[in-house]
Amino acid sequence: MNRRDFFTLSTAAALPSRAISSPASGQRFRKSICDGIVPKSASLEEAFRQVKRAGFEGYEITMGQKLTLETPPGELKTIASAARDAGVTIVTVSVSGPFSNCPLNHPDPAVRAKGVEVIKRSVDITRALGCGAMLLVPSRVGSGAKWMYGYEDTWKRTSEELWKAIPYAAQAKIVLTPENVWNKFLLSPLEMRAFVDQFKSPWLQAHFDIGNVVQFGYPQDWIPTLGPRIKRVHLKDFKVQTNRFVPLMEGDVSWKEVMDALVKIDYRGWLSPEYGYDSSDPEQINKLSAVVDKIYALTGSV
Repeated sequence: MNRRDFFTLSTAAALPSRAISSPASGQRFRKSICDGIVPKSASLEEAFRQVKRAGFEGYEITMGQKLTLETPPGELKTIASAARDAGVTIVTVSVSGPFSNCPLNHPDPAVRAKGVEVIKRSVDITRALGCGAMLLVPSRVGSGAKWMYGYEDTWKRTSEELWKAIPYAAQAKIVLTPENVWNKFLLSPLEMRAFVDQFKSPWLQAHFDIGNVVQFGYPQDWIPTLGPRIKRVHLKDFKVQTNRFVPLMEGDVSWKEVMDALVKIDYRGWLSPEYGYDSSDPEQINKLSAVVDKIYALTGSV
């Protein structure tokens, strides 16, 4: 399949219902949560039950300890069943760690090819879990003060390898959603938009993290620029003065403007707070759920 044929097929294809996970009638936003909020010792079955009790109906699973590239089909089926039994939708499978040894911007084509295989295997896992979206962090320009790969090389190599993976994701009806993270790459909404648009495919869109841009931008500015490309959203807050992430509604995010921006682009779907488990606070997840409700209520259109 050449790129022209792929353009025709991909732009003609409609996003599957499970990829968008349309909200229930009268509901604009849906409450999801990332898996860091539960203790590492908890099984996925217990995690599903815990987040459901706290008022969340969606769950993002990170590829790592409890879910790996080697998780067998039978276990994937069990995980999917456990989520359904708990009344929880697996909304995203987050894939970052598996690329540590095979980033898509590596200078060695053989290493990059392994990265493409990571995407394909992750697509299979995401599909088996009944999930329609996969969060990607497939490459980084650097980490902290350490420069790793050139910015332009990162753009070119990552794009070339994603071209190879998108048809596989399209066949499985899984949306690949690169996220704006602290990987020194795609540092403006214009870049993120251009990166997504070059593929001209509904199967490569964007996962937007609100807190991650506050250090060098404004989420209420990113949102209208990315517009309908945003398919999943992470809720985080950040304090510029202390240069650190803080609890929701305790940082510098202008939540009213952010939520109004999401309404303006007609975003309808999952919003997932991304916070780590605090063993000193047994009510942490319930408090977080209550704050999310306050954020939703800012629009008057939930």
